Amino acid sequence: MPVVNVEGVDIAYEVEGEGIPMILLHGFASTAADNWGRTGWVQALTRTGRQVVAIDLRGHGKSGHPHEEAAYAGGQLVDDVVAVMDELGIQKADLMGFSMGAGLAMRLASQYGDRFDKVVLAGVGGKMLAPRGSGWSEKVVEALTTDDPESIDDPTAKGFRLYAEHLDQDRLALAACMKAPGSGQEVDFSSIANDVLVIAGARDDLAGDPAELAAVMPRAKAEIVPGTDHMFLLANPMCKGMVIDFLTGWE
Repeated sequence: MPVVNVEGVDIAYEVEGEGIPMILLHGFASTAADNWGRTGWVQALTRTGRQVVAIDLRGHGKSGHPHEEAAYAGGQLVDDVVAVMDELGIQKADLMGFSMGAGLAMRLASQYGDRFDKVVLAGVGGKMLAPRGSGWSEKVVEALTTDDPESIDDPTAKGFRLYAEHLDQDRLALAACMKAPGSGQEVDFSSIANDVLVIAGARDDLAGDPAELAAVMPRAKAEIVPGTDHMFLLANPMCKGMVIDFLTGWE
């Protein structure tokens, strides 16, 4: 994968296809290859006449893996995405993020709205509007850093640990990303003037109702994918159909 160096950290990305640029941002503990390649998104989107740019966020995949929380703090992940776009000479692109990547996409649309056209927020919903439950991030950090995975009681935290191990991720880098102050900066939803699709599975307990999140943005609509949960949303063919319809047809 080619890389762009941002303040000493290599940010890896892949480019496929030709046409309208589209930036893809994966979820926490995942990679561009797993969220977007394995599930068929890169192939599906290039067939619609798009140049797909799938980024490994810092701390993930083939990007750099700093263990210091400061490397992920504030707007650093936002700056990484803009740096990749600048490296490729992309002035404006469609944008799609899943889960943590959707949170990052909202921050990008809020701060750099003129650099993006249509925005897809997948695997998120009304729960983005409220703080995480008490100790949620601490449970994930503990699960990622413990030497005894059998001691992990929280099923969601254990799921992140198993997923990270399955992808051979740097668990200490992921923990630093989760702990970093300001990494999940507040979003001014009213400032997001882009056309936005918020999409989540009907059984996605991590996301909540996508309509609740769509309601706080001026030009957003929501879709619910029947019968699917958080982990299987991106692999669902109906999800791809809804997203492609939005990208190619909704005004």
